[in-house]
Amino acid sequence: MTKYALVTGANKGIGLEVVRQLAEKEYHVFLGSRNEKLGINAVQTLGFSNVTFIQVDVTCTQSIQDALNKILKVTDNLDLLINNAGIAPDFHILPSEIKLETLRQAFEVNFFGTFQMIQIFLPLVKKSERGKIINVTTDMASQTLFDRGETASINILGYNSSKTANNSLTLTFGKEFGSNGPEIFGVTPGFTTTDLNGNTPGGNTTVEGAKIITDYAISDVNYNGKILNSKGIMPW
Repeated sequence: MTKYALVTGANKGIGLEVVRQLAEKEYHVFLGSRNEKLGINAVQTLGFSNVTFIQVDVTCTQSIQDALNKILKVTDNLDLLINNAGIAPDFHILPSEIKLETLRQAFEVNFFGTFQMIQIFLPLVKKSERGKIINVTTDMASQTLFDRGETASINILGYNSSKTANNSLTLTFGKEFGSNGPEIFGVTPGFTTTDLNGNTPGGNTTVEGAKIITDYAISDVNYNGKILNSKGIMPW
């Protein structure tokens, strides 16, 4: 039986590599991208017959609904929903200097966008025998680790706090789902060199970062309601 996965923000970086790795494991993967041209090019670059482009802007309810309707023409169940789409609009901006509109923009994508994706696609995930929702997060969203100085010391209010809110969303949905499923958890790929951070050197490659996500996505271990890094469960 074919397994189905949807990955948002997947036309480049970690998202694109997650699509590649899942496609290699014979999932039918819907490559979600806000930009149609970039998304179609990404599918063509990968060259897999089991990867399908889906246009989806996570900040637009109608766009998400349209994406759902397109996927329903292929399948009525989704084994993996990987909420990878995210932005970091405030790199190099001090918390005291961030504009309110920039802060709202971070939350619009990283928190409200993820929330909408979960709520709208939940019926499909529930129909899978063991459906999973994976929210891509950051170790800097851990209040404990960030306060201890055990993460990168990038003190950016918009990105970090919107991902902390994303973690809270993961926890609350996890409490709702309980042991009955589906399963929801957050994963940080760790510091990975991508466009998100201006391709800052010294991080994981996209292959390495994505593998952390895909390994948890296909794991037999139930991590419902948890936040994970490469070592396992991490503190809030």
